[in-house]
Amino acid sequence: MAFPLVVSRLVVFPSTSMKVPTLVNPVIGAGIAVTFKLFRLTFRIRVRNDQRERLVQRTGKQYALAILHAHQLAALSLSAPRVGAMVSRSRDGDLLMPLLRGNGCVPIRGSSGVGEKGGATALTKMIRHVKDGNPSVIAVDGPRGPRGVAQKGIAMVAMKAAVPIIPVVLIPRRRWIMSKAWDRMQILLPFTMVDALFGDPIYPTPGESIDDLRAKVAESLRIMEHRMDPEEAAICDRQCRKKSGKRRDKHESSSADANLQPAENVQPDKIGKSAGGHDSLVSGVEPIGVANAADSVLLDREAA
Repeated sequence: MAFPLVVSRLVVFPSTSMKVPTLVNPVIGAGIAVTFKLFRLTFRIRVRNDQRERLVQRTGKQYALAILHAHQLAALSLSAPRVGAMVSRSRDGDLLMPLLRGNGCVPIRGSSGVGEKGGATALTKMIRHVKDGNPSVIAVDGPRGPRGVAQKGIAMVAMKAAVPIIPVVLIPRRRWIMSKAWDRMQILLPFTMVDALFGDPIYPTPGESIDDLRAKVAESLRIMEHRMDPEEAAICDRQCRKKSGKRRDKHESSSADANLQPAENVQPDKIGKSAGGHDSLVSGVEPIGVANAADSVLLDREAA
């Protein structure tokens, strides 16, 4: 449990909660990287519908991998060589740099939110990184949420670099869910199986707006999470609707209610298309995982 607790402290809580001397940061960061390497030996990953290699060979272009902020620890197990990953400009970001480099990532300091500190600069660097022939991975709803709401960064990278977006959800079967965090961060526990489901590539189309493209990405991830992790996805949908309701009471008319899509309306026979008609996942994939709203949720399922 030592590694999950350390990482949860780094990822979930703000940097002000940890007073770490600057000179000690590299030592702690290296320790985290080594610990994760050992921890990684204890779990396995099962991948479905991974089209990355075939896509690169066929088109000669790279891709922008879209994940949820809650899944970013599990996503380290999917790291491709020289994949660009955004890291916050904070002490916590400093501590995570060795971990990312040790997993083949190229850290790009800043945020995927255009309005966030260093966001515009980080996006410019990420776009250049992808144009130079490297893949990228972006937690689309970071850095502050709301959970599941894709920010503009992923769409801007795909449009400017002319590459497809590949959505992926990663569900650990043994995990600790940080239910008080905005993203309900999922901490992997030792000896777990991670189920990774890739959606089909989402290509930017001529004349498409940034908002339309990011909506497609968010919808694809939402559908995939409902398919693979239905109870956790339903909890997150309820939280999102609750927050959206508060904002509407202050700033919007009640007519906006028609735009909300409750989790209960997700029908299995309609899953498979993201917004805009893009295929989002392969058929015949059974859901795994179950969670509840307790402060700390331990999920332990046997590998199928």
